Amino acid sequence: MPYRITSMRLLVRETGPARLPSALGKKGLSTDQRVRVTSPICHLHLVIRDDDGNQAFGCSADRLSVRWLDKRPGRSKGLKLRELVALLEQTTAIYQSQGVFDTPFGLWHNCHDQVMAAGRKANQQDLTSTYVSSLFERAVIDGVCRLEGISFAQALKDNVLGIDLNLLNHHCRDIQVAGLFNHPPQTRIEVRHTVGTFDPLTRADIDDGIEINDDLPVSLDECIDVYGLRCFKIKISGDPDHDLKRLDAIWQLLPRDRPPIVTLDANEAYEDLAAFEQLVSGIERDNLAMFQHISFIEQPLPRSLALSDAAGPTIRRVGERKPVIIDESDGTLDAFQRARVLGYAGTSHKNCKGVYKSIGHYAWIQRLAEMGETAILSGEDLQNLPIVPLHQDLAVAGCLRIPHVERNGHHYNRGLSILSARDKRNAARNHRDLYAKYRGEHYLRIVDGAVETASLHGKGFGVVDEPDWRSMEPLDVWVKRRYPTST
Repeated sequence: MPYRITSMRLLVRETGPARLPSALGKKGLSTDQRVRVTSPICHLHLVIRDDDGNQAFGCSADRLSVRWLDKRPGRSKGLKLRELVALLEQTTAIYQSQGVFDTPFGLWHNCHDQVMAAGRKANQQDLTSTYVSSLFERAVIDGVCRLEGISFAQALKDNVLGIDLNLLNHHCRDIQVAGLFNHPPQTRIEVRHTVGTFDPLTRADIDDGIEINDDLPVSLDECIDVYGLRCFKIKISGDPDHDLKRLDAIWQLLPRDRPPIVTLDANEAYEDLAAFEQLVSGIERDNLAMFQHISFIEQPLPRSLALSDAAGPTIRRVGERKPVIIDESDGTLDAFQRARVLGYAGTSHKNCKGVYKSIGHYAWIQRLAEMGETAILSGEDLQNLPIVPLHQDLAVAGCLRIPHVERNGHHYNRGLSILSARDKRNAARNHRDLYAKYRGEHYLRIVDGAVETASLHGKGFGVVDEPDWRSMEPLDVWVKRRYPTST
């Protein structure tokens, strides 16, 4: 049935500073980079109408993660945010110009290349442009699912979204979407707990100058005890000697009652190929027990180097011992295919990099498995916050049957405290499997290291009630107020 978007608007939910400081990659070794980041969440609200005059809202949201999207030096946070907002506004105009569309995928396919081209013209990173494109993609999916009265999982099973896998990856041209998703979504997902480059490992490691102001777990050993964790994502810094010592200290704390699952993430910190290879050799030599439990190593190299021919020999050598996957380098639809040629074993799923793209990756991985080849589609995203970003990402992870996902928003932030009172009440009422109340606030419910997500697979795309738009601020107003052009 034909659809039309009748209105679109971008809004921001401002959030306070995180409960704990954090940093990325090499910056984690510098105390002046350890900050309690704020996590403003950009929301897209649209209204979709069908030919019969029925209409429904659609929504999507993500943190304005410019520290991760664009790591080029000499560019202030204010500059990056203003440029990101400009591309979001340009993409709004691209979508508004489309008129009637038959399927969500068809609309996205008509717009995605335009968004990428607009980003390149504006000197944006491809990862940033993909982020922008994905925000609109998800809101349209949500709106159409609501109009049709179905869940995201059902929309995949019946291919109501109109996905053409050949347009995502030519290796998948004869694969039928419905056949990929003839199983129910996975509704128990293990939490892979991120251990930052300077996060305290024990209570004794907590700096006296860090004020926590709650009795939630902070150190790694506390989190293991309270949440029953067995999956861990460990940040590495780019300094092999430092990383080897820290990995050894972490390994001493990991549980032994169940085999731990470990992944490493450098966030592009290893700028030297030899240093990266030295790290991997060092872990195998000095800590073979941990080495055997490492599932993969994520984005060790800067995106400027990661997909170059120069990186290939190192990636292939390391890949013979441990799988290496891309993350920040996955800024285009063909990035995973180019990475496979160089020896990478997989890529990450994040909603902010594109739902359709991840579905294409998933289809190709199934095809590779039929051919006797293995590949990885992991679940990542450090601070995926409630409601909309967290719910929609977990809904996709369940449909892609990803067994464990990086999920630390609950650790660096205080539960649902970032929400309005109305949104908090709705989340607590609709998602009793996902949230638990503790001392007057609701937090992610983690039992035996996992979350239950069945409530995310109702009508729509992971979100039951319409978000409290009145508690948010228009994006253009917010960015001018917080980041005037003088910054």
